[in-house]
Order: sequence, then C-alpha cells, then structure tokens
Amino acid sequence: MEEKTLAEIFDFLGFGRFQKCLLLIAGLGFMADAIEVGVITFLLQKVTEEWPEVKGWELNALSTSVFSTKLLGSWIWGSLSDHLGRRRTFLIANVFLLTTGCLSAAAPSYFWLVLARALVGLAIGGIIVPFDNLAESVPERFSGSLCFAIEYFWTLGTLYSNGLAALVIESCGWRIYLLLSALPIFLACIGYFFLEESPMWLLDRGYDYEAWQVLQRIGHINRKDLSGMALVSYAREADPSCKELLVPSLRRSLVSLGIIWWLGLFGYYGASLGSGLIFETSGSFDYGEIIFASLGEILGVTMGMCMSWQIPVTVLQPWYYLVSTLACIAVLVAHALKGSALLLGVFAFILRAASMGAISITWVLTPTAFPTHVRSTAHSILYAAGSLGPVCATLWPKNTQLAVIMGSYGAANLVCAIVSQWQRKGLAERGAFDSLISDLHASNLERRARSSITRDSRASRPTWASRPSWMSRPSWSERSGSQLLRE
Repeated sequence: MEEKTLAEIFDFLGFGRFQKCLLLIAGLGFMADAIEVGVITFLLQKVTEEWPEVKGWELNALSTSVFSTKLLGSWIWGSLSDHLGRRRTFLIANVFLLTTGCLSAAAPSYFWLVLARALVGLAIGGIIVPFDNLAESVPERFSGSLCFAIEYFWTLGTLYSNGLAALVIESCGWRIYLLLSALPIFLACIGYFFLEESPMWLLDRGYDYEAWQVLQRIGHINRKDLSGMALVSYAREADPSCKELLVPSLRRSLVSLGIIWWLGLFGYYGASLGSGLIFETSGSFDYGEIIFASLGEILGVTMGMCMSWQIPVTVLQPWYYLVSTLACIAVLVAHALKGSALLLGVFAFILRAASMGAISITWVLTPTAFPTHVRSTAHSILYAAGSLGPVCATLWPKNTQLAVIMGSYGAANLVCAIVSQWQRKGLAERGAFDSLISDLHASNLERRARSSITRDSRASRPTWASRPSWMSRPSWSERSGSQLLRE
C-alpha cells in the first residue's frame, strides 16, 4: 500500500462528476440568502396592501427580524458543522429553512409573518456549511475557482427572486411568491442524498476509515481506481474551541475579516435593498431596471474569478471595495441630478458588479484562512458579524433621504477597502491559502505540530464501535478503520 496525503488523492481524483454535483447542491443551498433579499424587497410593499395598519418601525420589523436571527443562526450552524459534520448539518439547516419558508406563506396576520420570517433568518445561517464543504472536497488547484463559481448561484438567486416577482407577485399574490421562492431549497434537500461528508473533516476528527470510504465512493463516481493506495492519517489532541481563533496567527485575520464582513455586507445588502428606492416610480417598481442592475453581479464574479488566476485575491479585494465606493457616489449624483434612467441603471449595474465581486472575494478568503477543525466555527462567527450589516441596512426610516442611505454605503465600502489593504499584509506573510493547503497536506510537519497525537498512538483514538451511529452505513465493516487501512 502506498500512503498518500489527502491533497495527493484529490489531485488523482481530479475535477469530475462528483465535484460538479457537489457544486450544484451547494449552490442551490447558497441561493437562499440572495433569494431572501429579493423577498424582503418586494414583500415590504405588498404586506401594506393586505395590512394597511402596519407602518413605520413596525414595517421595518419584517426585514430586521430576518437579518437579526441570521446572526444567531450563524453561531449555531457553524458550530454544529464542526462537531456533527458538514453533510448532516446541511440537511438540518435546509429542512428547517424549507419548513419555515412555507409556513410564512400561510401567515394569518402580520405578527405571524414576522415570526415565520424570523425563523427563516435563523435557518439561513446554514448556507456557510455547503461553502466550506465545497472548499474541502476539491483538488487544491481548483478550490479558489470553485469558491468563486458558487457565487454565481447567489446571483442566480437574486435573478430568480426578481424574475419570479415580476411574473407572479402581481398576478398570484405574495403568498404564492413565497412558496415558489422556496423551490431551490427543496431541491437542495433532495441533493442531500447525493452529498458526501467532507473527507477533510472526517480525517481531522479521527475517522480515517470513513474518510477513506468517502474517497472511494468519490473515485467510483469520477471513475478513478484508488486500489493500491492508503490515506495518511492524522489526529487532533482536542476538540474545536473558539479560543484557538484568538492565537496571534489567526487573530488578525479574524478581526480584519470581521470588519469587512460587517461593513461589506452592509454595502452589498444596501445596494440590493436600495434598488427599490432607486427605481421606484409612483409607488411601483421598474422590474426591468432592477433585473438589469442585478445582472451586474454576474460580471463582478466573472471578472473576480478571471483576474484571480493572475492576481492574488488579497490584492483584488481592496480595489473592488474602492470601485464600490465610487459607484455609490455615482448613483447618488445621478439620482440627485435627475439623470436619465439609462445612466442611473448603468451606475447601479456597476455598483452591483463591484459589491458582488468584493463580497465574493471575501467569501473565498474566509474558509481558506482557518484550519479545518475550526473552519466552520470561524466562518460562522464572521458570517454573524456580516449579519450585522443587513440589520443596519434595514433600520432606515421610510422617509430617509437617498443621499443619506447611499452616502453611508459608500463610506462602509471605503472602510472595507482600507481594512482589506491592512489585512493583505498579514495574509501575505503566511499566504492566503496556507490553512487550507496545510490541512490538505495532512502529513506536513507544520500541521502535525498542532497535535501531540502521532500515528504511532492510534490506539488511543476512537474505535469503530465507539463512533456515532449516524456515521455508519449498513454495508460497512465493523472492523477498526486503522486496521483496514493497514490491510
């Protein structure tokens, strides 16, 4: 048997049918957050038609409740993902999201609608799980590009929500609109049966045999034969702890990314929710202009992915946020001078492209900056910080001037540009992708130094019989995973 690291095995497996399926399943779950932004944008107007007594801050509660509970949900799902696994947490989060989404369509009063949408926000925090699973389940050379590629599903979610509103909300009502908005999540739930657990997470938790079984199934799907190979094992000394994120090597990334997530998402959600103010005429929406502006997100992600092949993402990030700042100013000036709809639409298009590109780069940097055993925990903390952004973006009173709103979004993007430049120096010292690469190359000395358990002390690790029942499958042998690997 020739022992190989996880990185070497993934390189052998290549990018095949399994990775394409994983991208589709993860992408469907990733659409949820973008769809929710569209839902809030259109729902705020329609609920006042059914419940005209709802006004002022009470109306703001509909959007604020969703984004506030996202903050709590982020802490829950990330921690569960690091302890229970990516696959199982993905199912729980999506089933919860599907159920609460459908319940909100049947809300008998405004109070129950707000409560149901708050539960939807609680479930949305689970979208970080498929993103981390994707980053951990592909060959190293494809990880950056695929983390960019999943952002297209975010844009698809935006276009799906906006297009669905144009087709359905006026003719069939907002309740049917909410039901149809949950369709991608339903498909994501079905995708669970085709999803595999992250081999990197299994290996990190000490489940060598299960990780090997997953890799063999991936090999079968990709039509690659792993016979004659064995997986280099690795074990940690302690369970994941948030305290580890405060060590000097990770603290700078945590603080800088936390600021960028908060203010970056404040700017992005502001640009998305602001479409209703920018393109609203006589109390109705210009759906064509809104959809056109949303298409800018595709350009932003595509340009970011293509440029990342030649330019480090740490270099691109501050420039994207700077362009977002300038685009906010351009939209503000064009609106104040009552420029043509075409000119305003072009500036809004550029704003959405720059904002989406900037956020995509932030998403790509996040999972690769932290080690496997605390990756989802760190990601959830940062996603929780990001959830403060949309909460702040929904607190504007209805009569707030567009100049104040767009000015604040521009200032937030400018701060992100400055912090991104400061963060770049810290990441450059150790490489933006070192944590992910280190975990893939499980046999290197730097990663093994984090554990006092070596391969010679396998006897102290959990045996197959003591492992959780949910990890098992009927056809698997009950022999020790390490014993089978040696065979």
